[in-house]
Amino acid sequence: MNKILVISTLPPNDAETHSFIFEINAQHTDLLILHTAHYGISHCIGCTHCWLKTSGICSIKDGYEQIFKSFLKADTVILLTEAKLGFISYKMKNIVDRLLPMAVPYTRFYNGEARHVGRYKKGWNIGLVYSGDGDKLYLNEWMGHFALNFHSKSLGAYHIEESELQRNI
Repeated sequence: MNKILVISTLPPNDAETHSFIFEINAQHTDLLILHTAHYGISHCIGCTHCWLKTSGICSIKDGYEQIFKSFLKADTVILLTEAKLGFISYKMKNIVDRLLPMAVPYTRFYNGEARHVGRYKKGWNIGLVYSGDGDKLYLNEWMGHFALNFHSKSLGAYHIEESELQRNI
């Protein structure tokens, strides 16, 4: 069964958020939705302790650990966020940056490109759903690189009013 994780930085009571979650919840039974507003996520401080000292565990002690553990258990991850100036919100960027422990500091060549070696023998299907002013072409390209860095498959980037992502899960 496909375990789906939705990580949302959008307000839970927002009408578009509620509608998207209602639709995805109706189609999938093994679904976990995490609203990051309840977790108090800090930004990555670049200490690299998760690589060099604590083997995959972030040195910042906040609510991120629950999100990280849920990410590891999922098969498909949907990032649900606001976009401004064409890119994801700073709140989602904090989440993405804190995924650094998914890799180790060593690199290997994959298809002619140097990539960090994954810490886990797993790949994910990762999609982005955004509200607001996103640059869809740029976000799709970014999702491709983001997924590649985690040895995963990009499901693409979609505006929250689009429904194509539902078919790709």
